Amino acid sequence: MSSNGDKWFLEHDRMTGEHFVIHRANTASGGAATRWSIASFLEVAGDHPQGQALREALRNIRSLEGEPTSDENSKPDFPEKD
Repeated sequence: MSSNGDKWFLEHDRMTGEHFVIHRANTASGGAATRWSIASFLEVAGDHPQGQALREALRNIRSLEGEPTSDENSKPDFPEKD
C-alpha cells in the first residue's frame, strides 16, 4: 500500500499462466481497479517503489516455483562450442 492508500496486487491467471498487476486506487480517488500486464506496469512504474516491489515479488515467485532467477538465466544451459 502506498502512503496515499493506493494498493497493488499481483494476480495469476491459472488458465493462461500469466501474471498481472492490479492497481486499486484509494477511496478518495474513487477506488477504481486497473489491470496491467507486467511489462506495461514496469514501463510506467519500473523506477518507482511499486515497480521495485513487483520485481522482488516476481523473483520470490520464481524462487518458490523453482524457476531460474535472472542471475541464473545469464548462464548458458549448454556447453559453448570452441
